[in-house]
Amino acid sequence: MKQTLLLSLVLSLFSFYAYSQNEIIYMVKDGKVIKQYNLSADVDSIVFYSDFHPSLPSSGIRPYSKNKHYWQYDGKPILLFGGSDSDNIFHWAGEGTKLTDHLDILKNCGGNYIRCTMSSRKYTPDGYRWDLLPYPYAKINGKYNLSVWNEEYWDMLQTFLVETQKRGIIVQLEVWDRWNESGDSEKRVKGQAGWFESPYNPNNNVNYLWNDSPLLQKGRTDFYNKFHFAANSNDPVLLPVQKQFINKILDLIIDNNFNHVIFQIDNESGIGDNSLEPDPFWARYIREYAESKNKNFPVYVCTSRRFHTPTPFLTQTFQNWNNPEIREPILNSAFNFCDISQNNGNSGQLHYDNLIWYRNKVNEYGVRPINHVKCYHFNWATGSDFNTDRTPATDEEAFSKFWRAVFAGAASIRFHRNTPSQPGSNRDGFGLTPEGQVHLKSMKMFTDSINIFEMSPDNDLLSDRSDNEAYCLAEIGQQYAVFFTGEGNRSVRLNLSGNLNAFNIKWLDVNNNKWVKSGQLIENEEIILSSPGAGSHWVAVIINEH
Repeated sequence: MKQTLLLSLVLSLFSFYAYSQNEIIYMVKDGKVIKQYNLSADVDSIVFYSDFHPSLPSSGIRPYSKNKHYWQYDGKPILLFGGSDSDNIFHWAGEGTKLTDHLDILKNCGGNYIRCTMSSRKYTPDGYRWDLLPYPYAKINGKYNLSVWNEEYWDMLQTFLVETQKRGIIVQLEVWDRWNESGDSEKRVKGQAGWFESPYNPNNNVNYLWNDSPLLQKGRTDFYNKFHFAANSNDPVLLPVQKQFINKILDLIIDNNFNHVIFQIDNESGIGDNSLEPDPFWARYIREYAESKNKNFPVYVCTSRRFHTPTPFLTQTFQNWNNPEIREPILNSAFNFCDISQNNGNSGQLHYDNLIWYRNKVNEYGVRPINHVKCYHFNWATGSDFNTDRTPATDEEAFSKFWRAVFAGAASIRFHRNTPSQPGSNRDGFGLTPEGQVHLKSMKMFTDSINIFEMSPDNDLLSDRSDNEAYCLAEIGQQYAVFFTGEGNRSVRLNLSGNLNAFNIKWLDVNNNKWVKSGQLIENEEIILSSPGAGSHWVAVIINEH
């Protein structure tokens, strides 16, 4: 009996395929037998079976123990950066090698971070459609049964999580994408048919009727469907269905030790009142349910707020502590990291200043990682209207957003999806296009050349600088990095006062993935840094080699 329990523990922990023959247990990974155990003689060794699989629960994604502005994975600090061309990319697991090809490109560029929503919305050149991808529930005789899972959907999610974990790619998973339940329940409207097609629409399932809940209303929904307020009223019909969906996600992740996943409640959430409920409810629920399954499994949850109408607090200024969308994700203990992707709609110096202001607030109330799972190409200033106020950014500025976030101390940054054929719209992001790949490769080159986890944003060290010209990270006396956006005269002064040692300097040509013009600096309290060549984006790396 003891031997059976020990083996069960190992299999549940590592989720490898195993088979037995004549009291020999064969452990199989990627189709190959990598170890074998004799049940009578080698049982004790199974307990310590970690030599080929480092992903023990204690080594999962979590804030870096020595600097909680950043993450660590497998016990090592990690700056998360990436790009991808789909929001709900796990659906690509059903399209041959499309998913693994994309992940390989990301990995080969040095990227380690990806977004995944749980939606069944598909982008097409004619707009979004909700009738092309599988849903979580089985469709039987033309209607969904919310008590029966669609194994195709969940198998694709599991494949996606296996392939990302295999490559060391961290997944930021959005459990709700509430746009999918907006629209008209009775007619398909082009580009707005989420609620019409949704399994949660009573017209489409066998589990409940329109009059079973006051939150179910025929016709056109509000911007946010009342369906998503089930947690606020403890709705006896809808809330159990929603909990069951969340439980299924967590069961799959925890039972398979997918400890490379962090959670986000919603995409651009503007739902709720000043308390932001139901977002805190779902954050608490995810953490409590996970703890009930495995107290040692790391679970980190954020909400990413909208800062645009509709919102519980309309503001034109990101730096507003009275705004509950700014304040509550920091103060509410339900959340244990932050995501402020919507600040990436701002541009230039303001984009950087907002993040520095927010980082100072996080430092005041408890240091944690600040993520940016979406780095936009377009500009969409805080409080402005999505349909009328967005403006296209230059490629140079869109790339500068990516770098500025890192130089402002961000824990993560990811190029938003690339949508070059979206009719009549601004470009969403660079995704994993060849253009985006160039900057991912340069970011990898840059982070390999320094220890960013010992550095802090410090523009006070720069002088003779114009707005949005250059940005500085520093570990005083040891290492400095200065990013040039291409604006201004591309020359600033860097204060090295109090340091008597000589420093080595080298320049990263970001747009061409190469180091140029290295050398040693003459000992001086102040040096002039001038980007050495054409092209908009350069990074100077200055290291004390003593």
